[in-house]
Amino acid sequence: MKRWMFRILLLGVLGIASLWVYDFYRAGILSLPDIPDGAYTLSYKNGFRAIVLDADVSDPIGRDGPKYFRSLGVANRDRKYLGVPFDVQPWFKEAWSWCKSPTEQEKAELERMPDDFRRKVANARFEAVCRIDVDGTDVVRGLIFSVPRL
Repeated sequence: MKRWMFRILLLGVLGIASLWVYDFYRAGILSLPDIPDGAYTLSYKNGFRAIVLDADVSDPIGRDGPKYFRSLGVANRDRKYLGVPFDVQPWFKEAWSWCKSPTEQEKAELERMPDDFRRKVANARFEAVCRIDVDGTDVVRGLIFSVPRL
């Protein structure tokens, strides 16, 4: 009987570990490039992956930790981050993009977006603009907004 209990326990541990590794793979964490200290990552189910360089966080304790565990959602638990990916070629969909705070010009461009998009992000804070470097030119990959967790 003890042998069967041990086997069931071992099978459960292996199952949980397998799911954890699969989650890391699906989120792109295993292909994460080197990131500077103070940068955080965000990964969405639609393939949008972001490295936020100048994030405003409430808990900077994990700021210098291993890159695999520096998630912006964990470091700033009082905000929920919404990623708005732009249409890019299929080979860029799962690439890591580098995100910085928006400039005044980019904030003004947000005002010129279609009404339905502005309505969707009406009460959200504009956090970052994400870009991919493609042969020396920047391609805008998406936008990141945040809302308070209620």
